[in-house]
Amino acid sequence: MRWTTGVVFAVSVLMSQVCAWGGQEPVKRTRAEMEALIQKEGTTPPEWWDSVELRYPPMLDLNWPIKVDGPWDANVNVGQYLWDVINPNPDRWKEGIKLVNFLMNRHKDDRAKLARSTETLGRMYHDLMEDYARAVFWWRISAKYGGSVDSISLAHCYWKLGCREMAEETLSQVRSDRTRHGALIKLRADMGDFDKALQLAEQKAKAGSPTIAYLAAGHACRLAGRHQEALAYYRKALAGKDAKGREGDNKKGKERAQASIEAITLFDTLDVARVPDGTYTAESLAYAGPLCVEVAVEEGRILSVRVTKHEEKQFYGAMADTPAQIVARQGVKGVDAVTGATMTSEAILNATAKALAGGMQKADGR
Repeated sequence: MRWTTGVVFAVSVLMSQVCAWGGQEPVKRTRAEMEALIQKEGTTPPEWWDSVELRYPPMLDLNWPIKVDGPWDANVNVGQYLWDVINPNPDRWKEGIKLVNFLMNRHKDDRAKLARSTETLGRMYHDLMEDYARAVFWWRISAKYGGSVDSISLAHCYWKLGCREMAEETLSQVRSDRTRHGALIKLRADMGDFDKALQLAEQKAKAGSPTIAYLAAGHACRLAGRHQEALAYYRKALAGKDAKGREGDNKKGKERAQASIEAITLFDTLDVARVPDGTYTAESLAYAGPLCVEVAVEEGRILSVRVTKHEEKQFYGAMADTPAQIVARQGVKGVDAVTGATMTSEAILNATAKALAGGMQKADGR
C-alpha cells in the first residue's frame, strides 16, 4: 500500500515540527524549529514504509465500529487485534501502524472514526516507535476532529524533542496527577523537576492514592541518585492505605515497592569492576509477573543485558531501551524508565542490580 496523505493535506493548517530524541534534553529547539519538523515528518512516510506489507486477519472487521457488540476477538475486533497481537510483538509494530493508516483513509469521511484512528496513530508512534514528531502530528489532527489528546504525553513529546518551552506550556493545563500510574510525576522527574515531582506525589497521596504516588516519588528520587530518599518513599508506598485507585494496581504497587527496596539497597554498593567475567542471571517482578535478565560481564564492563523471560504484553520499548541504557551507563544508576512501560523498565533495572550483586558475591567467595 502507498503512503496516503489525503487527510493530512485536508488539515494542513495544523502542521508543525520537531526532531530526534535522546536522553535528558539532548538538543534544544526553538518553537519554529519544532513546528517545521513536525510538518516535515508528519507529511512524509517513515523510511521503513515501503518495506512493510499491509496485512491483517481475513476476518478482521475493517469497519472498526466505535462501539463493539459481542465478545472481544483479536481476529475480528481491530482494537483487540492491536492490543493482543500488535503491541506485544515489536516485529509487527510497523505493520500495525500501516494498518491503522489504511483504516484512517478508509474512514476519512467519518469524523468520529477519523478522530479515533489519528489518535491511535499518535499513540503508536509515541509508545511503540518513540517517533515523537509524528506522534504530535497525528495527535494534533485527532484534536481537530474532536479526539481526546493526553496533555502529559504531548508534553513528553515536546520535551524529548528538545523544546522545554512547549512542554511547560502544555503542562500548565495539568494541575495534578490523576493518572493511573503517576505519569505526570514521572515526566516532571524526567525533566529534572524533582521538587515539583515530589510535590505532585504528596498531592496525589493526600487525594487517596498513596501507594502509586509514593512509588512514583521513589522512582523520581532513584533517577536523581537520591537513593536514601527513594527507600523512604518506597517504604511509604508499602505502608500507604489507599482510598482511591484500582485494587489490583495498589496491590501490585506494594509488590513493586518491596522489589525496589530489595534492589535499591544494592545500588550504592555495586561495582562492575569487581564482577568476575561471566554471565549472571536474576529476576524481579514486572507488571504481569516475573521478568528474568541475563547480564554478561567481561574485564570489568557490562557487555550486554538481555531479557530472557517475561510475561509482559504492553512493554513498548522497554525491552530494548532499558538494557541499552544500562550498558551505556555501565550500571543501573540514572537509567530512565520507558514512558508507558515504567513497570517493565524498573523490573529490568532491579533484576540487573541483583544479577551484578550476585557476581560480586561470587568474587567475594560468598
